[in-house]
Amino acid sequence: MDTYPFYFILVLAIILYELGFSRKLPILKKLATYVLLAIGCIPLTILKVLGLPIIGAMIVAAVILFLARLRRPMNLRDEPSSHE
Repeated sequence: MDTYPFYFILVLAIILYELGFSRKLPILKKLATYVLLAIGCIPLTILKVLGLPIIGAMIVAAVILFLARLRRPMNLRDEPSSHE
């Protein structure tokens, strides 16, 4: 079986995690998180092999989270200050 879809899905999962869910963690907890993320990519790879558009869906999710990350500071700047 070709392992490239697994690696591509893993990279996309790491990007999605970093864009949407990551927090400051100690190095061992971060390593454990990435190991569990890699284990969770196995079922996604199986679904990809079965023909589901997993990679396309993850790319769309990454774009949406990236746009939300860009938009968040703009919202904080535009809100009026309550200290006035």
